[in-house]
Amino acid sequence: MDKSESEAAPGWLETRLPLCAVWRTQWRDHLVPANLTLVWSFGVLVAVALGVLTLSGIWLGFAYVPTTQGAALSIERYTRAVNFGWLIRDLHRDGATMLFGVVFIELFRGIYYGSYRNRRELAWIIEVVRFFAFLAVGFFGFAMTGGAVADAAVTIMAAHIAAIPLFGSALAHWFLGGFMVGSATAPRLAMAHETIGFLVLLIALLGFMASRAAPPANPDGIAVPDPRDMVPQSAYAGKLFTAFMIFALIFAVIVAFAPGLGQPAGMSLTSPMAMPVQPVPPWYLLGFHGLARAGQSAGGGTLLTVAALVLLGALPWLDQGIVASGRYRPLYAGFVIVLAIDWVVLSVAAAQPATGIWPAVIDIATIYVFVHFIVITPLVTMLERAHPVPARIARRTA
Repeated sequence: MDKSESEAAPGWLETRLPLCAVWRTQWRDHLVPANLTLVWSFGVLVAVALGVLTLSGIWLGFAYVPTTQGAALSIERYTRAVNFGWLIRDLHRDGATMLFGVVFIELFRGIYYGSYRNRRELAWIIEVVRFFAFLAVGFFGFAMTGGAVADAAVTIMAAHIAAIPLFGSALAHWFLGGFMVGSATAPRLAMAHETIGFLVLLIALLGFMASRAAPPANPDGIAVPDPRDMVPQSAYAGKLFTAFMIFALIFAVIVAFAPGLGQPAGMSLTSPMAMPVQPVPPWYLLGFHGLARAGQSAGGGTLLTVAALVLLGALPWLDQGIVASGRYRPLYAGFVIVLAIDWVVLSVAAAQPATGIWPAVIDIATIYVFVHFIVITPLVTMLERAHPVPARIARRTA
């Protein structure tokens, strides 16, 4: 048996432990493009954040009491009376911040580099569905904290659900457990949060399988990389470790010095009669909160939110360019950067009161989101003269 045959032969552990064989084929020896950079590590970081959220969520679930008054009290008691209870709580709520941070970067990376092209349409659609599930889990998790802000957010969300034709009213009635927030609402919120949370794990697994079945994405957007430019994923371990250490450092700093960063004070014991007129959701929901406000009504807000997600999933068909990567489409890449800035502006404006210039800012930012997908993306990708794409992967480190 020569050297190549001996390396390909399964080892002792792999013949007895199937997980070892899976690790070898799907991780260590899996071939990836040689020019992947740190930003291509965010898929692994999403899995890390999901693991932290799942484990800390299960632990918190043992103490959580899904009642109107018990929601805030049970977590407060757990935080103060149980050893390291504060750490479990902060790992869960700040884990949501870390998860959405890497998810947003991963989405915009995919848009910039055209990762939805080259027979990767199914993987992209699953990623958008996973993103929607993340948003739903994040909202239900915030709503479970109890208090006036969370109750107001639940009431507004129920109005948006009721605006869905045919079954919306019945679904909103079930969602609230009646005609308004009451004692039956909290158990439903907890059940929805936990059910969709575990469903997210299944969607993530399907996305992983679809991504592995499709041609490998790469920063150059080459549909089928030359086999000579592919390396085992184990050679990428150094960059993955660097990305993980940066992720862990930022996570640790937030937990230690700014717990609850970007999270509204939803968990409180204030009277439910003191609901704010304009509740502010967590930062990762602010962009869609802005779309809902731009809709001017529950039905309009629901329509704009759904339309934005549908357009995001339709990018493989809206993009008319021959070249995939923004590296060789500078004009399109510039518009993608403008879209990212516009989303930040929309999120900031959505956190402000509906006075002064902020409603106008929300409307303008919302209009640009839809203009980008419906007008700019098809026209620019069809008319722009892209730079020549190399036949082989350009090995870059940045």
